[in-house]
Amino acid sequence: MTKLDHIGFIVSDLEESLAFYQKLFGFKVVKRFTFGTSNIVLIDVGAGLLELIQRPSGHETPPVENRSHIALLEPDFDEKVKTLEGMGVKKRLIDGGNGDRLCFFQDPDGHTLELTELGLGS
Repeated sequence: MTKLDHIGFIVSDLEESLAFYQKLFGFKVVKRFTFGTSNIVLIDVGAGLLELIQRPSGHETPPVENRSHIALLEPDFDEKVKTLEGMGVKKRLIDGGNGDRLCFFQDPDGHTLELTELGLGS
């Protein structure tokens, strides 16, 4: 069954954003890591993870276009990708490292979704 894995936000200042969520809600850091040239912090928001992503240029205004996304843990990754192809949905496949595979695509209203085979919680 497909389930929520994480929600990702591009942030202009990783430490400032992390402090905001920790001070306001008391969320705890699960993991810090880099992916490519981005610095990432995962925080536990109770029913999933919030992924705060700072691009290498940092300390600037996040992109105007929609860079937030909802990630869904998909155990039937290959089958879901085939379904997207059959629906004519444009997608971007990425090797997520550590054996994970990612598929980014948009819903009809332009919201970005990510399918992840293993998820950030693994």
